[in-house]
Amino acid sequence: MPVEMGRPKDPRDLYHACGDDIVAARPLLTGDVFSDVTIIEADGSSREMTVMVLDHPCSLRVDGVNLVPRLAVAVVGPASGAHWSGSFNRMFLPAPFPQVSPQTKAFAAFFDQCYHVSPEQLEAGTRIACLSPTGINILLQRRVKHFSRVTVEAFKFQEANEGVYEEVDLIEEWCLEREDDGLKTAEAVAECVAWLREVLPDGRRRRVLLDDPQSRSTARREGRAYIKALRQQGR
Repeated sequence: MPVEMGRPKDPRDLYHACGDDIVAARPLLTGDVFSDVTIIEADGSSREMTVMVLDHPCSLRVDGVNLVPRLAVAVVGPASGAHWSGSFNRMFLPAPFPQVSPQTKAFAAFFDQCYHVSPEQLEAGTRIACLSPTGINILLQRRVKHFSRVTVEAFKFQEANEGVYEEVDLIEEWCLEREDDGLKTAEAVAECVAWLREVLPDGRRRRVLLDDPQSRSTARREGRAYIKALRQQGR
């Protein structure tokens, strides 16, 4: 039976957050969209664009905290609609994507219009959308289809990356908790990553608990207990 390309049942399923709903503490992740990013052309000229981060979640950071110096991004621009069964050179971004208007029904990230940017170039722009796991899975599926013409079931990307998705959510929640204690975002991220890297009695790092659906609640419970203990210590 042929494998079908993924498509959202509801366009809102593509997004974790858009516009003002984005939590600033959320770590950068595949599929994040930034507006007003300065892009340097081959001839040295520059212009501002809206772009989507394409790098796989495991390729974004050199040490779990700091971003790699060169990030792959795709240009985001108007599309003639969301044709999910074709147009494999793009990831469609229908409403509620912030730049959609009555005149432009959908935008898209174009895989054949790519650049490399530094973390500083992204940070100088504005993050306007974060994809959900559903959105990232469809993005990855479409990129594979574009470059290979092979269709991989979207659920396989979920299986491969589910632990990473959970980790980003946990770090976001951790930062919100610790910001209430006076920590800056970078400090809270480093603290959470260090905790996730701790070695458990069985020799595994705590982060592996996020890979197994049966143990994720344990990781979150232990995280809340750890933060409570830090507060009791005045840290």
